[in-house]
Amino acid sequence: MRVLDRATKEKVRQAIDANIATLRAAEGFVSAEPGFPIVDGTVRKEPAVLVFVRHKKSSNRVLPEDLVPRQIGEYPVFVMQADPLRQVMTLEDHADVAARVTESASDLTYEKMEGNPIDASFTVSTPILCHVGPDAGWPVLKPFIEATEKTLSVAMYDFNADYIAKTFIDTVRGGEIEAVLTWDNGMTAPETQIRTKIRRSLKEQLDGWIVQCGNGYRFANAYHEKVAVRDSSSFWLSSGNWSLRSQPDIDPIGDPSSARGMYSKGNREWHVIVEDERLAKLFEKYIKYDAEGSKAEADGGDHGAVLEKPDSVQFPDLFVPIDELAMPPELAAPPTPTAPATLPSTPHDFDVRPLLTPDNYVGRIMELLKSAKRSIYLQFAYINYSDREGDEEFTKMLEVLAEASYRPNMDVRIIVGSSGASDKIRALVEAGFNEKVFRPQRNIHNKGIIVDGKIVLVSSANWSSDGVIRNRDAGVIIEEPEIARYFQDVFLDDWDNRANPRLGDDPPVTVAKDDQPTPAGMVRMSWRDYYG
Repeated sequence: MRVLDRATKEKVRQAIDANIATLRAAEGFVSAEPGFPIVDGTVRKEPAVLVFVRHKKSSNRVLPEDLVPRQIGEYPVFVMQADPLRQVMTLEDHADVAARVTESASDLTYEKMEGNPIDASFTVSTPILCHVGPDAGWPVLKPFIEATEKTLSVAMYDFNADYIAKTFIDTVRGGEIEAVLTWDNGMTAPETQIRTKIRRSLKEQLDGWIVQCGNGYRFANAYHEKVAVRDSSSFWLSSGNWSLRSQPDIDPIGDPSSARGMYSKGNREWHVIVEDERLAKLFEKYIKYDAEGSKAEADGGDHGAVLEKPDSVQFPDLFVPIDELAMPPELAAPPTPTAPATLPSTPHDFDVRPLLTPDNYVGRIMELLKSAKRSIYLQFAYINYSDREGDEEFTKMLEVLAEASYRPNMDVRIIVGSSGASDKIRALVEAGFNEKVFRPQRNIHNKGIIVDGKIVLVSSANWSSDGVIRNRDAGVIIEEPEIARYFQDVFLDDWDNRANPRLGDDPPVTVAKDDQPTPAGMVRMSWRDYYG
């Protein structure tokens, strides 16, 4: 069976409905669904009943009365770890957040800029500064910010690193610089403190706005860009936030001793700095367009768009196993970090295509995937399959990649973050993907693609239906072989040395209550830090 079809799903669903009381007896029951199980580290392409629980334990640690039956009718039963989103969407404790997620895709008000100027191709002649995290994130970003002379326009999802805030404030205030900052509305406590500090420190120098998301606003659930435009002439664009994990305060290149354990200290990210006035002004134009949208909302009475005001409904914090954030012991030897490189090494003209969601991302990515002749390499924090009504554009994009994963003479490799990876990969295999193309890897926050070793996508867009078609994200497709090979070398090093060829149980990440103490062996993390 290559695909778990709707008719088979319905038969398994009927078996579940007839035995739901028995299945609910499982300790920490969250939900029961039809699906392909994971057996001995691989997806078994046979229909089964999957029982999701809050914290999966070995059978010898569960009381007999809390065990689920091994078989229901003709279908075997398997217990799986429920990821945090499934817990939030299913458990009554989080009904308000679940309602927000469910409603977020309805009645969105975003309108594309007249003429859709982002959907263009640019010939660039100035080399691009390519770099990756955690190897060289903050050591490159910091001097980029500090070199600002007149204007600095920033669109950011998660901004929780105090040392970045200090550099931002010192640079803007010290140089009498005009700054624009558009910021997602889902604030954590550290972000709220930084937001207040920035507003009080910069005062009239800052045009700062919260971009509200959700039902009745422009974007579904995240203003998810990571772009900074300096002096309307150059820009930094990344998969990574201005956060502790995306831009850790380490310098493995300048201080080789800090390379030990660097993959536990920070996420895998891809970044570029592009010196091109036309592209810089284009991204800046959209940042200001989004700021104007928030100003219009504030003028209409929505004070949540003003930088000082708090957000309302928040995703809960999570308890994450410490082991999930640390690389396995066999990988703990100091790695050789990848140094930044200004490429191409011999300057020449090459094409760059800017991307924004929801404006032109899907169309450009479809073109990119369909253009592949030999290889498609993807590295994403997660890929969430969906075939729901309204998600057709995203579903078709996944179908193109699924077909390529079985194509002879096409080398498809997909690295996804280990957070909930087994469940997400299982769902993709059910929908027609070749299970052999996937490997999970810890601490992946990247959202990049390399095609044929010649073209690379650097972006902030996660592969979910909201991330691709209803949120605000930014990216660039760079058609230059030397630049593509720079990122491809990093990808293949991850594939060979850090990604896992086998699927294991997803980590027991659980939803935390506000006043709940952190259990032993766990770390409390914000939802934003975990999913990014």
